[in-house]
Amino acid sequence: MAQTLQTSPDSSSSPGKFVYRPILTSAPVAVVLGVVAFVGPIMLFSLGISSAAITFWTLICLLAGILGLFSFRKIRRAPDAFAGAKLATTAIGLAGTAALINVVVVIMLLVNEVPEGYKVINFTTGISQKEIGQQQSLHPDIQSLNGKKIFLKGYMYRGKQRVGLTNFVLVKDNQQCCFGRQPNQSDMVEVYLEPGESVDLELGLTGVAGIFRAANPSPRTNLQFKPIYRIDAEICRPAKVNF
Repeated sequence: MAQTLQTSPDSSSSPGKFVYRPILTSAPVAVVLGVVAFVGPIMLFSLGISSAAITFWTLICLLAGILGLFSFRKIRRAPDAFAGAKLATTAIGLAGTAALINVVVVIMLLVNEVPEGYKVINFTTGISQKEIGQQQSLHPDIQSLNGKKIFLKGYMYRGKQRVGLTNFVLVKDNQQCCFGRQPNQSDMVEVYLEPGESVDLELGLTGVAGIFRAANPSPRTNLQFKPIYRIDAEICRPAKVNF
């Protein structure tokens, strides 16, 4: 009597068998970093841009992209060992998109910082370093600005009044505005707002656009040394570009 040997089917060739592959840990981490990177444009647009902020959010985008690329390459090299390729590609896409939006926001803020028709003046090189000569004679560069429309960034000097300011003193750095130091006359510009306008004390960098006056005949401050320059401001707002 003939006997037929029966062999059990090879389980490895069974098409319906589930094969477990763990998701590579770095892939979801990269996605989380990619999502966090989208906070960058929101923060830059609302709080303004600075060298530190641009560097930080650029690093977040780079980290998300590099980690996503690393995860994708590792999964492709060992497809039977790891899953998560879609997560890795998603992280790369998120990082690239966030980086692009960051660049757009920075460019937009830089382009729109200075109101049309105003000349940008650097407080340090354009005002402070143009020292007053003997007999209170003004530097020729300062005299040439008289009556011109300029845009100047500086810090509000802290006085007794903090809200509803109709005029204030603008100084070149936050060491002078915030720690009670008496600024030099060439380090101060008194800002006069238009009638009916007022601002509250701003601790950060402030941008002022208006007509520069090389003489300030009636200073309204209680400072020992009165500002000799003034700006009749048409625009006064927190600076969006902090450098």
